[in-house]
Amino acid sequence: MNERIFDLANRLNNSLLNNPKVKELAKLEEELNNSYEVYQLSQKKDEALELYSKLKDIYPDDHLEVKAALLRLKEAKEALNNHPLVKSYLSIYNEVKYLYMEVDDILFSEFKGKAC
Repeated sequence: MNERIFDLANRLNNSLLNNPKVKELAKLEEELNNSYEVYQLSQKKDEALELYSKLKDIYPDDHLEVKAALLRLKEAKEALNNHPLVKSYLSIYNEVKYLYMEVDDILFSEFKGKAC
């Protein structure tokens, strides 16, 4: 029985890895990792987040510097998320996420909510 379960799990894994959307996601992830432009946008977003966090620790939320930092953070996130490569990746990522959620529901739904 253990061999059968292992075989089925292996077949499921291979099916998922060969799914066109999963393959496309892997390709886009590699492109993202190799994109200097995306790297720069990500760095700007991280720097804006760090500054915003520091200022929030010092000042109240309604302080002018905190509001300005929050605006810079929103702009940096928007610039990153609107990059064509990032948009493509996030779109495919959501499709793959739902595919994995469906597989999870099919395989484990009868176990959810039950104490082990």
